[in-house]
Amino acid sequence: MSAKRDEYPRLEVLLWRLKTVWLVLIVVGAWGAVLARWRTGGYLMLGGVVAQISTNVVVGVSGYRRVMSRPWPKVEPLPDDDWGD
Repeated sequence: MSAKRDEYPRLEVLLWRLKTVWLVLIVVGAWGAVLARWRTGGYLMLGGVVAQISTNVVVGVSGYRRVMSRPWPKVEPLPDDDWGD
């Protein structure tokens, strides 16, 4: 495993790997709902879409919180030369 991958929490890695499962649920549900007029297929598709969006939101929010909780770098402020003095 790379050093960059080690900094991700296990939940994020698990959710990211489950994205393909949600996609399979969406495809199978869609085929079942359209071709076989299978109502449960529509529910599978809807569940897959909700799970896919939820996974993206959870991974995005937790990644944002992880990055923003890091210490900020100590840099000198840029000189203010907006007025052209």
